Amino acid sequence: MTESLEFRKRVQQEAVDTLLSVSKGSVDLSMRLGKTKIGLEVASNFKRVLVSYPNKSIKDSWESDSEKFGINIEHITFTTHVSLFKHTLRDYDCVILDEVDQVSIKGFEHLSVFPPLHLYGMSGTMPTKGDKFYFIKKLCPIVYTKTLDETTGITNKDYNIIVHLLQPSPTRNIPLSKGRFWSEAARIGYFDKKYKETRNFKVMIQLMQSIAYSDTKYQYALRLAKQMKRGLLFLEKIEQCEKSGFPTYHSQSDTAEQNLEDFQNQKINVLATVSQLKAGISFPVLNEAILLHSYSSNNRSSQKIGRCLQYAENEVATIHLIVLEGTRDEMWASEALKGFDQTKIEYVNRV
Repeated sequence: MTESLEFRKRVQQEAVDTLLSVSKGSVDLSMRLGKTKIGLEVASNFKRVLVSYPNKSIKDSWESDSEKFGINIEHITFTTHVSLFKHTLRDYDCVILDEVDQVSIKGFEHLSVFPPLHLYGMSGTMPTKGDKFYFIKKLCPIVYTKTLDETTGITNKDYNIIVHLLQPSPTRNIPLSKGRFWSEAARIGYFDKKYKETRNFKVMIQLMQSIAYSDTKYQYALRLAKQMKRGLLFLEKIEQCEKSGFPTYHSQSDTAEQNLEDFQNQKINVLATVSQLKAGISFPVLNEAILLHSYSSNNRSSQKIGRCLQYAENEVATIHLIVLEGTRDEMWASEALKGFDQTKIEYVNRV
């Protein structure tokens, strides 16, 4: 048995034993540690189990892994997170929330009012603040953790993260009204100031979009992508994907699935997408990715970065993150990268 398999087996057993030692708890696991196998082992200890999941690919993983490992799932009822509130939770001996971070506030409220006898959560991207963080802490607190850096060189490949710091454009080329124009820098500064004064959520959305949809960031990302031998380009809008000149994967593309298959089979070498890509998708030959934007949580960034980290001996992944220096974007990037080894993060173009 290889070091990787031995490591996975040990982590899985530790996670199962820890969860079964409590009535309510969650595991926070890095990628490729067999989260579904852990859920199946836990479920095997109860007669009536409800498993809640966010999307069909997650349910498919439970079904395929049950066949792979010969684990009976006839006692399991599956439901989506959206439909969780339709179930009488006390009808089950155990409720398992796969990708617990994706449960809605409405779902958490249902769990709070009608708590099951045993409640277990699983995720690799646990929230670190906000309402979901507090609900998880209250209802099924994290009892076992295995971080990305604890798996580096074993189940995940090593990595470097390059943060490209850019200056917002001062050129007044963005239409405003009545023949007036403002610059990217002016627009970001305006919404930032307005948000500090009002704390209005809609203003924050406008600020976020003015940064995430920055043409300065977009054009820089395209130049980087043209230099990649093989990699993923994570953009923010379908329009950006379509104008990129690269094969695309997004909800409105008729060729999305074919492009994804061609990328997996190395028939194309750069794929532009606005999604994080479905759970379970892997790319055996992939060492580079470009993230146009990071937001303020490490969840989205971690999932995107993780696409490049499938273990391969002696290989190192390079992740590029595009950031507007001196704006709130810089703070968001810092938050998004908190869970990564800071010694592996390099900042370039800093003024």
